[in-house]
Amino acid sequence: MPEDFADIAGVLAAGCAFGVLYVAAAWFASPLIRPVMWVIAHALYRLTVRGREHVPPAGPVLIVSNHVTFVDWLIFWAVSPRPVTFVIWGGFFANPVLRFGLSFARHRLVTVKSRGPHAIAEALELAAKKLAAGEAVVIFAEGGLTRNGQLRPFGRGIEKVVKKSGRDVAIVPTYLDNLWGTLPSYSGSGPFRKWPTEFRRRVTVWFGKPLPGTTPAAEVRAAVVECGADCWIAESGRMPLVHQTFVREASKWRNLRRTAFVDTATGSERRLSWPSALAGAWCLSRWLRRELGPDPVVGVWLPTGTGSTLTNVALSFLGKASVNLNYTAGPESLRSAVEQAEIRTVLTAKRFLAKVPLDVPAGVRVVHLEDALAGISGLAKALAFAAILLLPGRVLVRLTGAHRAKPDDVLTILFSSGSTGEPKGVMLSYRNVTANAESFRRGVDFSRHDTMLATLPFFHTFGFTVCLWAPLIVAMRAVYFPDPRQAKEVGDLCRTHRCTIMLGTATFLRFYLRRCGPDDFTSLRLLICGAEKLPVKLAEEFRAKFGVLPLEGYGCTELSPVVSTNLPDCVSGGVTFRANAMGTVGQPIPGVCPRAFDPDTKRPLPPAAEGLLGVKGPNVMLGYWKQPAKTAEVVRDGWYISGDVGLVQEDGFVRITGRVSRFAKIAGEMVPLERLDDELHDVLGKHDDRVLVVAAAPDEKRGERVVVLHLAGLAAELPGAFAKLRDRGLPNLWIPDVRDCYAVETFPVLGSGKLDLKAVGDLAKSLAR
Repeated sequence: MPEDFADIAGVLAAGCAFGVLYVAAAWFASPLIRPVMWVIAHALYRLTVRGREHVPPAGPVLIVSNHVTFVDWLIFWAVSPRPVTFVIWGGFFANPVLRFGLSFARHRLVTVKSRGPHAIAEALELAAKKLAAGEAVVIFAEGGLTRNGQLRPFGRGIEKVVKKSGRDVAIVPTYLDNLWGTLPSYSGSGPFRKWPTEFRRRVTVWFGKPLPGTTPAAEVRAAVVECGADCWIAESGRMPLVHQTFVREASKWRNLRRTAFVDTATGSERRLSWPSALAGAWCLSRWLRRELGPDPVVGVWLPTGTGSTLTNVALSFLGKASVNLNYTAGPESLRSAVEQAEIRTVLTAKRFLAKVPLDVPAGVRVVHLEDALAGISGLAKALAFAAILLLPGRVLVRLTGAHRAKPDDVLTILFSSGSTGEPKGVMLSYRNVTANAESFRRGVDFSRHDTMLATLPFFHTFGFTVCLWAPLIVAMRAVYFPDPRQAKEVGDLCRTHRCTIMLGTATFLRFYLRRCGPDDFTSLRLLICGAEKLPVKLAEEFRAKFGVLPLEGYGCTELSPVVSTNLPDCVSGGVTFRANAMGTVGQPIPGVCPRAFDPDTKRPLPPAAEGLLGVKGPNVMLGYWKQPAKTAEVVRDGWYISGDVGLVQEDGFVRITGRVSRFAKIAGEMVPLERLDDELHDVLGKHDDRVLVVAAAPDEKRGERVVVLHLAGLAAELPGAFAKLRDRGLPNLWIPDVRDCYAVETFPVLGSGKLDLKAVGDLAKSLAR
């Protein structure tokens, strides 16, 4: 039976079983109702429970959890290691179905009969009495069901309940995972107003380590978010990997005639269906197996498009790590990446080489995709297509070789500049990319009915994870275009194909504001920007012209990359639930936990305290390629400690306030200031004495710009030095403007004699106003 029909049949069977057991429950006495509810809960979901030992077996316990569906109480009833009491609103008994089910649990319910301001006080009073009696109480501290899957702010009710109880209460933070999107949640058309689409979804309940009863509500909320990250780390090993999910989705009957890719890179539009895309990647992997031999790492020199997508998928079938080389970087960076990763073969296309020549070290072989097209026979294509039509997805996963990959195998190596300017290879595993793509899917709630306008390059991790793999795991149509700077073409594509999701940067938005028509982006429901700060004024100007508000997100290469994003505010029942806080980078996506750390002690700080931003989750990289020492500097106890300074607000929104690393982020590109500093001293022949300092200052158009502070008498030499930098192959983006050079008497230094980088930055900003 096809997988689609099997899911539907399974849902119907589970519904029948639920009904039989639910009615049968009426014949049991109340002491026996819990086993019956256990059976019902496990019939509805494949439940996994972790951390039961963290719930104290006796004494007052307050279990604080996120609140996703109307049956969260049923799950806790089934999985809690000890009997629990729930605080619910008495209005639920007005619904005949809920009244029937809840009537068997009256001995475990604290019913709040009032509404309005007195309801909260009544609920807290009743819960405190239960705690005072030494019972375990479950509280959903958000005050109601989530309307968009995000964790809402916690009220101070937790603190009041504990104080009123007069007991030494243990608070157990708990996370319910993967319930958003199920029938009783607000996802889609609302609770119980949609057809179930998945048979016995896997749901995990994660009990975290107990907290003292004196813990503030905001810290309890942070602990629940961390429970979510721990849950995802533990469960990510069971997730179908991205290339395996692509095989299953591409071979489903419902996708046989649907368009997978629309590619306009060659000037003419080309479309590829899902079975054709899978057949193409499969046949290409067979051809490459003979060409590549045992090399574990393969370079890719291709623009964003169908060719680069199929090439990356084909390499994943072979278990080879791809290195999508940056064709916008200088030759020195390219050579460094090839040599560090020990790349012996680069896959490219003759058409692309004619536009962007490739200069690789001697001994590196260049393989053209045109040769693959000529070398794959028509019979091979026909057999692959027939297998896709006739065989189930789980069989195709084995036939394509996708089953061989392990979660912690390296999927890709992305090169990112380090503090010295030497590119570092960030190793991202199948687990990293799978978890982040799935987390992003759940966080922004996209599906196969969406259309993504994919313009970001795959050598950037945002493009690799979100533009390449995210559409593949849900069978979403992707419209490819290789250059996001060509505003008119991007606008035309968005309008023509009615795209609903687009990713970009603030720099690209400025291009679109100047050159696109007001109707070009009206079909978008999500426009998420990253890589550089999104000015509030720019976002508002974009909304005024196009009717869509750009939303700012945050991530970095080492985190696969997405950490957080703003989302459109949700309106439900006449009440607006805030999901967008302009000036912040949004709330973390599911399974990712950001936190501020003390710069000196590296200890976690409470919410709203500023420090170095650290992130935990299954998206944290494997490490830097062959640089374990550098990996150990930034990854500690599962946390990646970034170079960004920021804080996590009490309501969960993340705010970036600065950076300690010596980089400038110009038009979304990272420019290593220390490397530029060294290069300038070298071309000037000033190897022993410091005669200048390179810093960064805000720039309204490109985010930041390079500023040079120099000693008096050096101004005349700087134009020639900048010209020599270009001759050395440094990107034009790195080269300072002579108008951003300022003479100073001395450079700020610390007591130890070292350069005071913070003071240098402040001085540069003040001079560059």
